[in-house]
Amino acid sequence: MNYNNYECSIVEHYGITLVGWPSDLLPIRNPSTIGRWEQVQSLLDALESHACHWEQLSEEELVARIASNQARQANGECVYKPRKKHT
Repeated sequence: MNYNNYECSIVEHYGITLVGWPSDLLPIRNPSTIGRWEQVQSLLDALESHACHWEQLSEEELVARIASNQARQANGECVYKPRKKHT
């Protein structure tokens, strides 16, 4: 999964979002970058209990999410991370 460009590559492209990702692990990122064992366990527990799950966005929610992402990017937040250039 493309965690580095989650908003663009997952949310905007597929119209889905992860709901219930543990708040102490935000923003959503690759689980291999989570530091402490306890944090990894809390994510695993949330996934196994379905407290953390994928949800389809409605067309209106998707349009609003894209607009929000673009506004955040315009305000200097790095929402759309550039891809590495191949040589």
